[in-house]
Amino acid sequence: MEELIMKRSRKAALILMAPALPFMLAGCGEEASQAVVFTSAEECSSFATVAAADQCLADFKAAQALHPQVAPKYANKAECEVDFGAGQCETAPEQHASGSFFMPLMMGYLAGQMLNRQGAAPGAAANTARNGVQSQPLYKSADDRSTFRTATNTPVARQTGPAAVRPSQVQPRASAIAQRGGFGAQAASRQTVGG
Repeated sequence: MEELIMKRSRKAALILMAPALPFMLAGCGEEASQAVVFTSAEECSSFATVAAADQCLADFKAAQALHPQVAPKYANKAECEVDFGAGQCETAPEQHASGSFFMPLMMGYLAGQMLNRQGAAPGAAANTARNGVQSQPLYKSADDRSTFRTATNTPVARQTGPAAVRPSQVQPRASAIAQRGGFGAQAASRQTVGG
């Protein structure tokens, strides 16, 4: 009985520590910056204490514009769906001599400095925040549907709302053609190692 109580106590301690993880990671040399995760501009607008509707729309459009540039690309739809799930991929807008490429659907977006923009002039620094966190698209892998991730497969948050992120880990980069199982396999290996 005492052993069961000890196991439960350890599990409770780990669960209680999980929300503090971004702040503990920030102690490794880089301060965490506040950003906000939304699934749509409408959801952002309903978060009224944070920003005006026009700022929400500007950040959403910035993330949408970045989406085709940074989303992982796959040579065929089946490979994309291995990483992101059935029906979760679309044809990339650019065509190449070798044919079409496929990329995951945008599942949400990261609004960089949303919590600190309340007094900003309309249109000012809509894309890049003072803290270095750029508005960008977010994705969810097939093997971890509960976590929003950047195009470089960096976990950002498990739900919408405020999130603490390290700016150097969420800088968008132009994508390359992904290898089969790349995005999802990386997420699964992190879960296996961490879990």
